[in-house]
Amino acid sequence: MVPQTTDGPRYAVCSFGGTIAMTGDDGVAPALDGDDLVAAVPALADIGRMECRAVANVGSPSVSFDMLLEGLAWAHRMVDDGAAGVIVTHGTDTMEESAYLLDLLWDRPEPLVVTGAMRSPEEPGADGPANLLDAAIVAASWQACGAGVLVVMNGEVHRAVTVTKTHSFAMDAFASPWMGALGRVVEGAFEPVTRPDGPCPAALPIPERVVNVPIVYPGMGCDGTVLRALLATEDCPGIVIAGMGAGHVPESYLDAVDEAVSRGIPLVMTTRTCGGRTGRTTYAYPGAEIDLERRGVIFAGMLQPLKARILLGVLLGLGESGQTIAEQFERRGYLL
Repeated sequence: MVPQTTDGPRYAVCSFGGTIAMTGDDGVAPALDGDDLVAAVPALADIGRMECRAVANVGSPSVSFDMLLEGLAWAHRMVDDGAAGVIVTHGTDTMEESAYLLDLLWDRPEPLVVTGAMRSPEEPGADGPANLLDAAIVAASWQACGAGVLVVMNGEVHRAVTVTKTHSFAMDAFASPWMGALGRVVEGAFEPVTRPDGPCPAALPIPERVVNVPIVYPGMGCDGTVLRALLATEDCPGIVIAGMGAGHVPESYLDAVDEAVSRGIPLVMTTRTCGGRTGRTTYAYPGAEIDLERRGVIFAGMLQPLKARILLGVLLGLGESGQTIAEQFERRGYLL
């Protein structure tokens, strides 16, 4: 850790790698750490002292739950030692998942802001420096305090619970479908546009581990073979289904659904669409929401499949089951 020597508030910068840290001649790979990223943005000195730690330096598909828990523990220590906020630099491929995991477990009022880049430092128009500066501006804003973990990309500020990556290469790849961005960074200041209707749900206890939960993605003509194969394994802790429409599956899935519920395996239904929530009272045909709820399926509301997987993995890691899991999905999926 190499703190800057400027005066002012102290901020923790936790780096995990990603495009923002990548260089190379024949394709890019992670090479820069947090100190390198901070040194490339002199304007950060106007905000405060940036104290950096590299937890990992990998492409974000290789970021693990354990890495994130390590970074979270360091962020907690830094804030408890006086840091005014935390900035996390991370690859964009799994940014929405990491941000949501941190959001579930971040129990401090100080802001925790996640950012990255769509273009590497060597590309024309590299966006990493601007995103890092915007993230620091948000972390320094009183309006970010108590707002949960935020994602700052391309001048927009999103809540971790709603943000998703919507494009593989575009600069404006991140959006919050249906809900919209929380705000923007404009002329060096964080300007909120919307606010949650109520306080953010309380942070969950930190589990010793986050359970790896599979996602089943049914499509037209699927017969439930994948779901049955998962149930046939010795250890199937829980399953998320990326359902059709408002949370529907083909009738051919229903025997496996009944088996999972009878065995006490949490089966969480989401929607594979990019906006909206799972249904509750509209469709009653076999495999639709009314039928599935009667069978004991848990519905995830507005949580997209990747976010539902993270929440279920944390709850299973805490040893929760049954009614408690259903209550947490109701609280965190429908009351955004």
